[in-house]
Amino acid sequence: MGLLAKLNGNPRTATKTTKIKYRGVQVVVDKNDCCQAALPIADKRFLIEQIPKLPLADCDAARCNCAYERFDDRRADFRRASDVAFDMASQLHDDDSRSSTSSGRRGSD
Repeated sequence: MGLLAKLNGNPRTATKTTKIKYRGVQVVVDKNDCCQAALPIADKRFLIEQIPKLPLADCDAARCNCAYERFDDRRADFRRASDVAFDMASQLHDDDSRSSTSSGRRGSD
């Protein structure tokens, strides 16, 4: 307990924060046996704050079979065109094929 807390008579309370291990959620449905309300959101990823509550409000199934699948990231694919270009370039370009005859940046080095 800190000195100020002792003087004020207020004990310090530790705030416990729970670290969320996932950032995105995907609603997984059985496309052969699901309600019409679930089809538009099937396989769509949501941020934690935007997760639709299951069963959906418009669900007409006798028993909802929808489920959540958790992800570390909401993004399913590369986010920027530069990410795709970088990934493709790194796959095509082999580090062994670089010529290492010069030691510096310029040809005269």
